[in-house]
Formats: sequence, C-alpha cells, structure tokens
Amino acid sequence: MPSPPRVLFPVTINFTLRYVLLTGLADRLADAATPVLGLTWDAPELVDQLRAEGREAVLLPHPEPGPEARRILALSKLDLDARLAGRTARIDHRLLHLQRPWRVRARRRASDELGRLRRRLPGAPPATRAQLADALEASGALEPARAALDELRIDAVCSITPFVAQEAPVLVAAAERGLPLLASLLSFDNPTTRPPLPVAFDRYLVWNRGNGEELRRGDPTISPDRIGLTGPPQFDLYRDPANVAPRERWAAGLGIEPGAPTILFAAGPPAIAPHEGQYLDHLLEAVGGALPADLLVVLRRHPHDRPDRWARFVDHPSVRVDDPGPVGAGLRPGEAAIGRAEVVGLCSTLAHTDVHVSTSSTMALDGAWFDKPQLCPTYDVVGGRRHRRHAADLYRREHYVPIVRSGGVELPGSPSALVAAASAALAEPGRRREERRRMLEELCTWTDGRSTERLAAEVRAFLAGTGAPQPSVP
Repeated sequence: MPSPPRVLFPVTINFTLRYVLLTGLADRLADAATPVLGLTWDAPELVDQLRAEGREAVLLPHPEPGPEARRILALSKLDLDARLAGRTARIDHRLLHLQRPWRVRARRRASDELGRLRRRLPGAPPATRAQLADALEASGALEPARAALDELRIDAVCSITPFVAQEAPVLVAAAERGLPLLASLLSFDNPTTRPPLPVAFDRYLVWNRGNGEELRRGDPTISPDRIGLTGPPQFDLYRDPANVAPRERWAAGLGIEPGAPTILFAAGPPAIAPHEGQYLDHLLEAVGGALPADLLVVLRRHPHDRPDRWARFVDHPSVRVDDPGPVGAGLRPGEAAIGRAEVVGLCSTLAHTDVHVSTSSTMALDGAWFDKPQLCPTYDVVGGRRHRRHAADLYRREHYVPIVRSGGVELPGSPSALVAAASAALAEPGRRREERRRMLEELCTWTDGRSTERLAAEVRAFLAGTGAPQPSVP
C-alpha cells in the first residue's frame, strides 16, 4: 500500500462528520493516512467549507442502484432478521405498518414470510452479495463508483455507515478491486436494526462485545479475530470541558431564568416514536401542579426531524426550544452539515438540564454520560391497542434490552407515572446513579473518553497490515 495511503470515508449523514472530524479522528490519522471525505449528496458548499478547513473532500457519484438491487437489499434484510431470530425485526415490522388496515398488514406479512423462506439458503450472505453486485452492475451504478475510486487513487475504505444503500455501489466497487475494507459502526443498535452490509469487510469495529456477537450471528462468515472493540468515539466529545458552555451563557441563549428547574425533552426520529408528543403534553399539563410552577422544558428535536412536527409547542410559556442545527431543505434526513457549534449546543444542554426524557433513544446513554436521571416513557394513551403495544415494545428491541436490564433508566408506564418520576428526579438527581454507571460500562465498554484514540490505533494497524492492536478490555 502506498505511503501514506489514501483512505476514503464515505459521508452519507452528518453524524459521520462528527465521528470522523469533530472527534479528532482524521487529525490523529494525518501522519499515517490521507483521509478523503466522500459526500454522497449534492453539497458543493459543504465541500468548499471542508476544503477551506484543509480537508480533502469530494462529491461521490450516487447513481440510483435500480429496482433489482433494491429488491435484493430488501430480501437480504429478511435474511438477516431470520438469522438474528430476535424480537427487533417483528417490532420494527409492526411499526412500519402501524397505521395500515389489517388486510394490508396481513398481505405484507405473508409476502415477507414467503420472501424469507425463499432466501434461507446455506451461505446466504456471500450469495446475496454476489447477486447484489450483479444487480448494481446491470443498473449502471458500479461504473461511476469504479471511476471515482480510480480518479481519487483510493487505497482503502473506512465506512461508518456501511448499511446505508447510498454506499453500496462504492463499497461493492472497492471490494471488487480488492481494496482493504474497514467498518467502524456508528452506533450500538446497528447490528440488529439496520440492513445487512453489502460487502464482507476485512475488519469490523464496534462498541461492545455484545455487538460483536450480534454481527457474527447475523453473518456467520465473520470470524472473531476480524472484530475489534473501541467504544463510542462520538461520546469522547462529552469528556472535553471545552464542549460545554458556561451555564449562564447557555441559559441566556435559551431564555432560561437563573435557578429555574429544567427537563430536557430529547425527541427522537418520527419513524421510531410518532406518538411521543403526548409525553411533552403530559409534562406541561403538570407544571404548576405536581411539577414546579417555574419548571421549563427544553425541547430538542432530533437533528434528522423537521421543525414543523413540534411547531405547536414553540410558543408555550414553559417550553424553550433548543435548535440542533439545519435539517437541509429538499434533502434526506441527515444530509446537512454538523459543526462544532452544534456539538457545543448538544453537550451544554445535556450538561445543564436537570432531568432527561427520551423515547427508546440513544439519548439515554448520552444523558447518562452527564449523570442525569433518564426517564423513558413506555405508554400511549392516544392511540389504540396496537399503538399501546408498540410504545411498550420499543423497549423490548434487542439493542435496548441491556439498557432496560441495567436499571439506568426509569420506565414510566402512564402519564401520572411520568410526572411522578420527573418530580422525584428533580428532587433527587442522584437517583439510579450507580445503575447509570453500570449501563454505560456495559454498552460503551470504556468511559474514559479515549475511544477515538483506540479507533485511530485500530485504523493505523489495519492500514499497516500489522494486525489489530490488543487493548485491555475492562
């Protein structure tokens, strides 16, 4: 491999920029590699901005994979769900069809079962990947990807979101050329909630041992020696005091009166929790009654959500809106820039609010890093029976079971229980502190703020071909 090798980092969502740039990963690799940031959406202004910062950034071709490739990707998800044999796929399937009539749900379920039976063949992952490569070739999606790899003189590829369909052509083209491939999965839920990976990677980096077991259950061809643990690099940002603004400045920016108690309502993506707005209603209805009259709820939408979903709360006297940054007009969720200001905004809100409320979200881990009580409601009093079932089932998905089991979050099952838990947490912020600590250790493996350092060491060893580093796991 040339020295220094040119390593392509496909960028399909803004979280990848946080992972690669804002953690300092790219800077840590600067003397060992030339990171090339390849955006998969049309953002020439962002490319110019990154280049002005001294980064090598390009727009990757993003041809439509074609209907046959998308069909294979959909069927391969059925394959993966069958091998995982967990609750997550069934729960997510019910969510997908939650609003549809029972006849439509029955037809889709039968169609999925037939597809699953047809696809359950020995050696399914390699066979499916070969079919996917053929379909991408037939659709014309591979040739632009090959040309881009050649033009950019790419020597290796490191993917943070390899499950995203937009990356499939460039990953398949790289595998076809025999380029070294490394996947460093963005989140602990990826092995069980995302589609299968379109290629076999030479090395996989994950947050914890459980993630490694999930990867191998989903793809038995992955040997244990190809999996490394790093912890979550993006959480290193929480260990840097420079990312937390002084409380007075943060409060003034949001219009929060000094000394006012606060609850962070960290909204999730609408595809997961379309019902969660009622939780904010129930908290606000209790202000001045079971909750303090001067309580303020800091509403922070998910970065990939549209602001209009929360428009009815904007002018409420007990709500302060914490804007997580631009969404991106006319783009898919996540196709927008994320910078240092957005990181400081997130860290400051996590650090300075008193109690956090979220719905089956990674935000429960984010908030635990700042030792804040975490409330995760499990009810739906607005929808019908299926909606009530979904609200509870969110916490039975495989990736969330360890969080629930740890006791690091409270799970209010009714409006009155949510209000009571919020009141108790405001009065006793140390509630479940030890449980939160254990939760972080299980899900993140390390809480020392050095996961980016471990990831950089892994990438260096991978590029050098010297084998993986062997860090001690606590």
